[in-house]
Amino acid sequence: MKRVAINFIIFLFADLGTFFVKHLLSIDGGVVRIIGLVVLVLAIAYLVLEKRMNLPSIYGRSQSGGSNANGAAVLGVACGLVVIGTTQLVIGLVIGLVIILLVNKLVATTAQ
Repeated sequence: MKRVAINFIIFLFADLGTFFVKHLLSIDGGVVRIIGLVVLVLAIAYLVLEKRMNLPSIYGRSQSGGSNANGAAVLGVACGLVVIGTTQLVIGLVIGLVIILLVNKLVATTAQ
């Protein structure tokens, strides 16, 4: 459960950050939402891969050799790109939490 809490906190900050930067720069449109949906699929794949490989929440070695972002951060960026208003942001936060919980639950049961 500790991993889920850490992933949700990472998701929360990535989602809010992406949402507010997107609105600060006045970037809205269909193309951004489509990119967000593609990144959403990629984020779910990352979350499943991380759970299957039993990786910790933060598993990168260095910023110069790669990235320290995990699936929850990618999910947050995707959600921040897809949502338009604050109501959708709150709904997106709930859906993101459900995705994180489902991936942790389903991958844990299929791995046994």
